[in-house]
Amino acid sequence: MTDPDAPITTVSSKIVYQNKWIKIHEDKTMLPGNKEGLYAYLESNDSANIIAIDDKDRVCLVRQFRYPSQSWGWESPAGGNDGQDSIDAARRELEEETGIRADNMEALGKALVSCGLMVERQHMFVAYGLHVGEAHVDDDETISGMQFFSFEEIDKMIERGEVRDNQTISALYLAKQWLAKREK
Repeated sequence: MTDPDAPITTVSSKIVYQNKWIKIHEDKTMLPGNKEGLYAYLESNDSANIIAIDDKDRVCLVRQFRYPSQSWGWESPAGGNDGQDSIDAARRELEEETGIRADNMEALGKALVSCGLMVERQHMFVAYGLHVGEAHVDDDETISGMQFFSFEEIDKMIERGEVRDNQTISALYLAKQWLAKREK
């Protein structure tokens, strides 16, 4: 939906690329001062990001390779909602990537993934009451394992650049707030 007070208006829009996961739009725009502009952005399904916390307040992270950055890193389990309700997608992604089922799943909030580039919203959840089973990682995913870490360990991993995924860091921030409120 277009904001009626937006300083940029859309003149025309076309999809310049698409596959089963994404669409790339290219819009001709009108900028303030009647200047023409061009804006490209990516459309994808919303995503679910899960902070799974065990009974020792440790967080489950997966070690994953990311092709665009050509690097391995630790991330929270996450993935596209594939047209599902976000909480159902969160349960599915958690079990697929880690083998974990959770008795409890609570919404932490949502955020725009990259508001200058994408329309995707990230729905963040905390999962607890965990039962660890066998992961069923999709063939196209590059997860090399999972491990539980304390928040203190994760803070150090962020400082060292071992956790650098912005979606993971955002969800961890909200999970820390959730845990602090729960402990009061």
